[in-house]
Amino acid sequence: MLTEKLVEIRELIDDEQDISGIRNSAHKLVDLLAGHEDLYVAVAKPTDVSKNALVLFTPVAAESLRQMETGTWDQDAFLEWRMAASGKAMLSATTASEVKDGTSYIVLLTADRTRDKELLSQFLLTALTGAPIALAVVGLGAWFVVTVALRSLNRIRDAAINITTKSMDSRIDPMSLPNELVPLANSLNDMFDRLADGIARLSQYSGDLAHEMRTPLSILLGRTQVTLSQNRTKEELSDVLESNVYELEQLTRLVSDMLFLAQADDASEAIQRNKVSLEKVAVNAAAFIEMVADERQMKFRLEGDGIIEGDERLITRAVANLLSNAVRYGSYGSEIAITVSVDDNVTALDVINFGPQIPLIAQERLFDRFYRAEASRSRGVGGSGLGLAIVRAIMTQHDGYVEVSNVGNKGTRFRLAFPRSD
Repeated sequence: MLTEKLVEIRELIDDEQDISGIRNSAHKLVDLLAGHEDLYVAVAKPTDVSKNALVLFTPVAAESLRQMETGTWDQDAFLEWRMAASGKAMLSATTASEVKDGTSYIVLLTADRTRDKELLSQFLLTALTGAPIALAVVGLGAWFVVTVALRSLNRIRDAAINITTKSMDSRIDPMSLPNELVPLANSLNDMFDRLADGIARLSQYSGDLAHEMRTPLSILLGRTQVTLSQNRTKEELSDVLESNVYELEQLTRLVSDMLFLAQADDASEAIQRNKVSLEKVAVNAAAFIEMVADERQMKFRLEGDGIIEGDERLITRAVANLLSNAVRYGSYGSEIAITVSVDDNVTALDVINFGPQIPLIAQERLFDRFYRAEASRSRGVGGSGLGLAIVRAIMTQHDGYVEVSNVGNKGTRFRLAFPRSD
């Protein structure tokens, strides 16, 4: 404000012809400062300003001229000083110029800072009295906002707390949540569904495993108890031991298959990858099953070849499991087709047998552990129910997949699809 007013005063005085004109235009300065009771102006000659005043209205203006000569000016060209009698704080600014005849003059404009201190005092009082109220309002508002926001999160927390291995029914209702939390709720619900499915499968798996082991163990125990109930001949004991060997071999295969599936589930178990010919794999697998196929007068027909990257031993096992099922469930005297094909994305090996087809509802669970399509779960009809689960585990290790579908009215196709090798 002082700087702007100094510019206006200098423009007004510069229009005067000489020094005497400055005195005559004093009323113009009064009009210019009208409405600014806390501003005081003094005009003087450049030399000995306190004694050569040209315009001087108040004691404050006179004192400012004396302070101009004795006071220490700040680097920003302002002078802070106090009135000797009242102690009021003052702030002065000065400028120099010339009238038209070339005579120099100095203008000193002073502002009373008393109102500034009053303003600061009122502001401090307002801040000290209003800050606690404002802080309380902000605190209550923050508490309310956080409470409302956490209410939805608490519902999610409660749902997570209620999830246990014995109670997997708790879910989060996304309709009662803010839009920002809906994706989180949906993700958690999906996770709960996967956990529930995994626990259900684990429970089913435990029951199936107990069922599979109970039968051969019961046979072994009963046969041994009967044998020991009375004296037996050497031939009779030999027959019992031979029968027990068969049951023990069944248990050994079951344990071996379970260990393999456990290792296959471990993602850290890496397989050895080499170039593998699916034609060679099919020939070797068919050789394993050939004797069983001859008993049922079934033949193998092989077409095509493809090269993949993988573990030849594991892939041969997967193909042998499919051929074994094809021989077991195919029609007597029928043909089993083995076809290898290559397209833009995958190299596939198809095993097609002709006989009773698998119902669509059973196809969805066919690769689950211990699952059999027969409701009777007879051990005489098939193996332990782990063969197709092993096939799926092997394909997962090779970044591929296995699928089953019906062909026509009497055929069933199992497909092993491998990533195409360059």
